[in-house]
Amino acid sequence: MGHTGPVDFHCHLDDPSFDNDRWRIIDRCLAAGFSRLVTVADAYEERSLALTAEILGYRDALAAVAGAHPHQADGYSPLIERRLLAFLDRGPVLAIGEVGLDFHYDFAARENQETVFRRQVALARERSLPLVIHSRQAEGLVLKILDQEKFPLPVVFHCYTGDMATAGEIVRRGYSLSFSGIITFRKADALRAVVAATPLSHLFSETDSPYLAPEPERGKTNTPLAVVRVVEAIAAIKNTGIQDVLDQVAVNYRRFAER
Repeated sequence: MGHTGPVDFHCHLDDPSFDNDRWRIIDRCLAAGFSRLVTVADAYEERSLALTAEILGYRDALAAVAGAHPHQADGYSPLIERRLLAFLDRGPVLAIGEVGLDFHYDFAARENQETVFRRQVALARERSLPLVIHSRQAEGLVLKILDQEKFPLPVVFHCYTGDMATAGEIVRRGYSLSFSGIITFRKADALRAVVAATPLSHLFSETDSPYLAPEPERGKTNTPLAVVRVVEAIAAIKNTGIQDVLDQVAVNYRRFAER
């Protein structure tokens, strides 16, 4: 390959914090040679879906995932599902996401989270779309549900923060892990060990911007441009070249996207 650019596998370009400079940030990323920016659309918010559609039409290097986030599972309804399906019908979408379970914040009842997640898995199967997973302190149950549902398509656990054993189970199933700026945090030694143990063939880079700015910008508003620091951190952890990471993430992206 030689000169493959970065992939930010997960960012929130619809976020209001980008309202003043969204298009400038996108242009800066593409001018810097980014291969792909993957933004996340929220099925619970009409504004998010409409803005994401506009973002997708802006440049060819932009892609999107869309789904019902577990934080708002108590509010899932036929209207939300119709809204999501209409967005999927509108044009090419990379995957259903971010969907899953969050037992760290518990913003929604766990029973409702599980019900909604199973429905998102069913929609992904019906649409032949992969899954992008949000999981906090719930990876074991997420994997159990994917096993029970016999989900046959690619799966990526975004912004992975789980333990080494669970990461091994994820990779053993053929799924992938996406890592964010958290891997640069001073107290993230355990997560850096997970990065070291994860094969490059099962690894993605992301920012989750505007959240999780890497060191030394931690606490500030993050942008997709910071995925370069994530890639640099991955390369340092794995004792390999930055271009090696860029090239392999691009291969992984194509494998995920081209079904």
